[in-house]
Amino acid sequence: MPEVNGKDTFEDRLNIVLDELSLGIRWERPSLIVAVYYSEHIKNMVQARLNKSLGKLKQTVLYYSVDKLHYDIPLELLNHPNHNKAVIFVSGLRWGGGRGYSNAFRALNMHREYLVEGNIKAIFWLTKKEAKQLARFSPDFWAFRHKVVEFFDLPSKNNGLHESSKSSFHHLYTKNANDFRSWIRTGETFYALGCMDDAILNFRKALHKYPDETAIYLQIAEIYFSMGQLPAGDRNLIKAKKGKTDKIDYLRELDRVKEIAGSIQLAGGGFLEESS
Repeated sequence: MPEVNGKDTFEDRLNIVLDELSLGIRWERPSLIVAVYYSEHIKNMVQARLNKSLGKLKQTVLYYSVDKLHYDIPLELLNHPNHNKAVIFVSGLRWGGGRGYSNAFRALNMHREYLVEGNIKAIFWLTKKEAKQLARFSPDFWAFRHKVVEFFDLPSKNNGLHESSKSSFHHLYTKNANDFRSWIRTGETFYALGCMDDAILNFRKALHKYPDETAIYLQIAEIYFSMGQLPAGDRNLIKAKKGKTDKIDYLRELDRVKEIAGSIQLAGGGFLEESS
């Protein structure tokens, strides 16, 4: 099965995905595309571009998000009444729960034939970490898919996302060690770029060496909330509350992150929205 790496231009890779979907639509056959990405901003941009192009083809676009209650992707896609008249964007396979967070991957491996049976046309959005899990827990599906396209692009400097944000958390930290400040700055830069896994990884490195810097939990919680992952964000908020809650500035930031959590509507998993 062909793979398309990041050496092709962005437009070429976008057109390869669109061409594959167009063929599936024209010949009423399944089209299963794995899109591996680095930045949430790039993922959202690609989805918007594809949505617009598919709209011109009079094609419905469906969004499916995995969670612990919605992890059997092939079965749920097959059971959707418009499954053979739509292109489905699937994301969040890591949130399916189970041992090693593998439920969604194992279900995809076991029930892959449903995707062919229903002539499903879908893009499976995977982070690099999820792509490794897919190869491990879904080897048959991995061999089964039609294309793998890599979108490892990063947002342009021109849009301001590339610059590390001036975090409101900095004044809460007490450490000035070079490694600590480096991890924090790198984490913030990755967050600004939409590279959430790498952002969290760097914050956790700092937290591992400097566990008393509990404000880091606030930064991690904010990232999870930005991804719509309320349970993971709440777990980090609980840990943050065990920090310097006698400090006014700390309490102010804690309340601000709580407000972010409160502003997020828990949508749950499964099919999220529909557009045409």
